[in-house]
Amino acid sequence: MQNVYFERERVAVDDASFAEFCARFREIPAGGGLVRNKEGQYLLICRHQLWDLPKGKQEPDENIETCALREVEEETGLKNLRLGELICVTHHTYRVFGEDCLKHTWWFRMYDDAEESLVPQEEEDITAARWVKKECLPEYLEGTYPSIREVFISAGLL
Repeated sequence: MQNVYFERERVAVDDASFAEFCARFREIPAGGGLVRNKEGQYLLICRHQLWDLPKGKQEPDENIETCALREVEEETGLKNLRLGELICVTHHTYRVFGEDCLKHTWWFRMYDDAEESLVPQEEEDITAARWVKKECLPEYLEGTYPSIREVFISAGLL
């Protein structure tokens, strides 16, 4: 089964019909990261007044791991990230310019050992970036997107 999010509603699509389901949309591959620092804190960004994780669309001729690292760097200013294992792939829909899109996001564990300053990417409407202690994650993620909560659940943090 694959979970697909329409706004805040989760729909389960069985694996046998997932390709047929996806064919109804313009598919967008993307990569993102769940970043942990040396103190064991996790990186969150605030976009559109919701706490989120850094992620973005894959460029042509770019593998998904490179995409995930590039997007996290662009959205947070972190330049010395270390890539870890794949956590999960989330799927969510949205509509842009009258077209129905289905974004598939590959989420990776990432590590920041360099203690760099966070620089939110304002051009992407990111207004804050913050390190959050594991025990404080639930309060930050209470009203966020269900697909973002799925990443934390898949990583064993919620």
